[in-house]
Amino acid sequence: MKKTIHYALILDQSGSMQDLKKEVISSFNEQVEMILRLQKTEQDVEIKITLCTFNDEVTFNCVAQNINVLKRMKPNDYQPNSCTALYDAIGITMFKINEIKQPEDQVFLAIFTDGLENASKEYTASDIRHKLKKVEKDGWEVKFFCRYEDSHQYQKDLDLSPDIQFCLSLNEDGMKAMENEILYRIDKLVKQKK
Repeated sequence: MKKTIHYALILDQSGSMQDLKKEVISSFNEQVEMILRLQKTEQDVEIKITLCTFNDEVTFNCVAQNINVLKRMKPNDYQPNSCTALYDAIGITMFKINEIKQPEDQVFLAIFTDGLENASKEYTASDIRHKLKKVEKDGWEVKFFCRYEDSHQYQKDLDLSPDIQFCLSLNEDGMKAMENEILYRIDKLVKQKK
């Protein structure tokens, strides 16, 4: 039986991301290409992608999509504007993944934001802190990507361990570092013994 890995990317699409639009699209498409190559070499593993973008609203571009049929991101697919409902995006994505995953499936949750939470209506920092602790206990791999300036605030609000938090610069190098970390984590999950 094939091993299934759910890779869920929660991607900030608030107005402040406008300057990074080109880098974000390029990074996502590069991830898709690399995961596709990995999938071809590991026939006994199925990698399913969920992409959640958020500003003041939470949108699912795809849910548990097979990597082989996943469409590449185009400029019209990513339109930064408005505020940052980060906690809603995390809470809703976790709920969605829990609904579709099988007990033996592995999950890698990558969260990227370029600023601080300011627009969630359904979930609070406390809700997300508890949810993150629970999924960690359940064996989910989680990485929280944010800029250095916001890292202390998120560490405090969400009680993020140093293993989870990944600080980066908001430029092409920062996006490349995130992309490399994501691919490293997925590759590690793929190569883990069943």
